[in-house]
Amino acid sequence: MIGILGGFGAVGSEVARLLHLWGENSLRVGGRHPEPVAWAQSCYVDVSDEESLMAFATDCRLIINCAAPSVRLSQQVANRLHAAGIPLVDAGGLDCPARLTPPVGMRPRSALFAAGALPGLSGILPVWLARSLDRVDTLQCWFGVFDRFTASGAEDYLDGVLRAPMAHPTMARRQSDVSLPFFPRPVQLQPFADDESHGVNARLGLHHSRWYLALDGEHLTRALESARSLPRKEAIEAVVAGSVLDVAGRQPWVNFLIQVEGVRQGSKTTLTLLLKAPGIAQLTAACTAACAKWMLKSATPVVGLAADCVDSEAFMLLFCREQTGIDIELFDSSVEQLGEMSGGAL
Repeated sequence: MIGILGGFGAVGSEVARLLHLWGENSLRVGGRHPEPVAWAQSCYVDVSDEESLMAFATDCRLIINCAAPSVRLSQQVANRLHAAGIPLVDAGGLDCPARLTPPVGMRPRSALFAAGALPGLSGILPVWLARSLDRVDTLQCWFGVFDRFTASGAEDYLDGVLRAPMAHPTMARRQSDVSLPFFPRPVQLQPFADDESHGVNARLGLHHSRWYLALDGEHLTRALESARSLPRKEAIEAVVAGSVLDVAGRQPWVNFLIQVEGVRQGSKTTLTLLLKAPGIAQLTAACTAACAKWMLKSATPVVGLAADCVDSEAFMLLFCREQTGIDIELFDSSVEQLGEMSGGAL
């Protein structure tokens, strides 16, 4: 049995759908507002209540946590399940590994965190893209999300990538009105650095890399700029309202562009990956579901962030499936060259 917490939300319900399509026929879907699911058990669960949580987790070989906001819920879920020796995959929980207490008198159990889109897939893809290079010299990433935020999603977003970008001399400056290949409109580039980007640098042998959020829409951009000076509740409301105004009448999209430069068989090589998804919930769910399948196949227990723990080759074999609605293309060209070909310019 695989249990999915937050299983009736946008991310959790998509995780359940994908796992069912991928051959997992014993699923338990839980949340505070249960709905009928034809091919799974549907249960009430309150993740903030230990008795309710542990009753839900009974007989489960793996729990997948999609309950939001992660910043307020993931740690207590992780502590309780880990103490009980129940494996866990959490779409969020970026800070959980450092605060997790190993179970006493039990064999180690796996606990994988930040197994969503950003962070998560954003750290797995660069390592996978660079796998064919003998040496990696530079890495640049552009992550564009144009979609509506729920209140829980906005809270996690504000607490995640944007909460404390680490300023350092190599960090690029913010740029406005930038055209990127395959992006529908010019965007604002917001540089950032976090634990995941530093982990990727370490795995690839880089001293630094360039990571950007590509923001589309003036309302959300203004909301994010003012978020630091607003009370938490008002900042969340501003992000939700800004995203709704920007997306109104337009098609949501998610684009990841990742470029690596290095050496392969003695020659300088540039590779670029383009990922396109219909929305952030679908992308997060696909990564979380693939991480869950990877963990079930893993021979040894792992505890940590998905980007640090999963084998990128094995993960991508699970992730690249037709049922996700996600497209990935690889190019033997730089982003700048692709921009010239598609009419964009960096």
